[in-house]
Amino acid sequence: MGDHPEGRVSGNGHAELMSTGEHVLLPKDAWETGESVLGALIGEDILLGHERDIRRLIAKVIDGASMSGDDHTDIDTQNDPDDSTEEPSYEAHYVVLRAVKEALWAFFVGQPDEHADNELGNLLNSRMDQVSRYFVAPSPAAPRYEGEAANAFVDAPFIKPLPKDGTKGHLLEREALRYGMSSTRYPNGAFVVKDPLSQRELGFKWGRAPLASGVALSICSYKEATRRLLKRVDVPVPQGRVFSADDGDLALDYADRIGYPVVCKPVAGLRGIGVVADIGSRAELEDALELYRKSQLGDDDFVIEEHVPGEDYRIVVIGDRVVAAVVRAPASVTGDGTHTVADLIEYKNRARRENPHLSSRPITCDPALEYQLKLHGLTYSSIPAAGHEVTLANSANLSQGGDSFEVANELHPSIKELAVKAVGSVPGLGFCGLDMLIEDHTKPVWEQTVTVIELNAHAAIGSAQYPMWGTPAPVAKALFEATCEDAGVDLPMTQSEELSLALTIRGRVKGVKYRKWFHRRACEFGLDGYVENRGRNRVQAVISGDADAVSALCYLAMQGPEKAIPTSVTAMPTSVDVDPGFSIRREESRDTQNRISPLVILRRAVSAFLRRGKSVIAS
Repeated sequence: MGDHPEGRVSGNGHAELMSTGEHVLLPKDAWETGESVLGALIGEDILLGHERDIRRLIAKVIDGASMSGDDHTDIDTQNDPDDSTEEPSYEAHYVVLRAVKEALWAFFVGQPDEHADNELGNLLNSRMDQVSRYFVAPSPAAPRYEGEAANAFVDAPFIKPLPKDGTKGHLLEREALRYGMSSTRYPNGAFVVKDPLSQRELGFKWGRAPLASGVALSICSYKEATRRLLKRVDVPVPQGRVFSADDGDLALDYADRIGYPVVCKPVAGLRGIGVVADIGSRAELEDALELYRKSQLGDDDFVIEEHVPGEDYRIVVIGDRVVAAVVRAPASVTGDGTHTVADLIEYKNRARRENPHLSSRPITCDPALEYQLKLHGLTYSSIPAAGHEVTLANSANLSQGGDSFEVANELHPSIKELAVKAVGSVPGLGFCGLDMLIEDHTKPVWEQTVTVIELNAHAAIGSAQYPMWGTPAPVAKALFEATCEDAGVDLPMTQSEELSLALTIRGRVKGVKYRKWFHRRACEFGLDGYVENRGRNRVQAVISGDADAVSALCYLAMQGPEKAIPTSVTAMPTSVDVDPGFSIRREESRDTQNRISPLVILRRAVSAFLRRGKSVIAS
């Protein structure tokens, strides 16, 4: 939708990205090329439908597009982009541009906009759950908070390739490597670091450290047990009760008795799955229970508890001190009077993809989101007024698309004391992500309502390390240092900004193009070194460069290309000098390694001949 010299232009549509009956292997900049053309069609004085002018624009945009051989994205194809040796051709760009042209199938110049809006509404409301990416022109502005742009992070390019939740374990391992320790990583997020001086070993799994015991983890995973322990030490908790999956009627009666609004959530859930907050009536609770039954935890017990006013905070406690405090807001978009809710969600997710912690936690178009829109009388095709905030979730969980703001420096001391007291109520809980509802984090607890709603023994440390707004808190560093202190491991005074590591990767890593994959990743990260095969099931590498990049590749080495199955990755500090750049070394066969060099054989033969000649002369 946009202005045109001859009137208002609106259009919508969709197109399958296919060529000769197959999905297309696209360069990464093919999408950007399509967006540029669409923007040019709106921005230039071109009457839509003029084929010559459209072709001129296409040629102009493609001429300026990058065509790097490694710079491509696999779109629904059987080909593995890691193993592809073919450079993408200009045809890939033209496929996208043909799709742009096909997508603009309904244009109305100088006609009432509602015609296009009806078509657009039908498209968005019927297909939004199937759309993984699309673009509009002009695009919505980047999200801002009180005039501030979202945070940018220098290590984001290295963390971006990590799998979902990869930052949980990577950040702790990165701290260990920067302190000069060695590391051995295993499948399922487990890794062990070793101190070179004391030879002491410390085990971790994802973001879990030895500071939080298995017993503490079990207690925190069961919300009712947590609630009872908190009540014993007079920590305020919401009134609530546990119900079995078949006790829907009892839950409705209980909610009527304690009064609305209430919250419905699983008794042992994670990442906000199945949580519905601020339920204002029995009818809304019936809808929420139905939504819960359809969730992946729908067969488990659930909790009905009073809804307490206040904003949602995740306060990180290590030992007896608060090291971070993140206020979380439910997923939302802000209208601009031009773009649809769907447009705003798409471009809000683009901003989230640039955040290492939020990139794998997009706003998801699902029944829960549609339920929220319905409560506000909206659909995906609605166009919110400029400045109007549209709430897309009823909980502030970051995994459900929520926003994050780091505010530890503003937290009132009495709130910190309460947080430490709550964590201390669980035996063996040396590290915790405490969820609290607070009306105003700058005021003392006795002047407002403050409630503890959950304790998380394995909270994601990335939420405070990578807030969308506010000053990032180095939680991983604080947790690792506290773990070492508890274990009696002395650390150096400083950490290294550059790392040189020798890696040994074991498992199914030969015959699956592992070295080629590793080489491509190392080049992308700007690292020096080499990779080579060793034996039947072993690959060795030396990588040197920026600590963020080196440690990220250590983590990725445990993933490998599609057909690889690494069983362990050991990383040790090394002083081996490497040439600039990154290379693949060829492995000599064992017969070649054991065979004497032909030159050596020749030299030995000549020496023997001369010795025999001297013997004959002497005789």
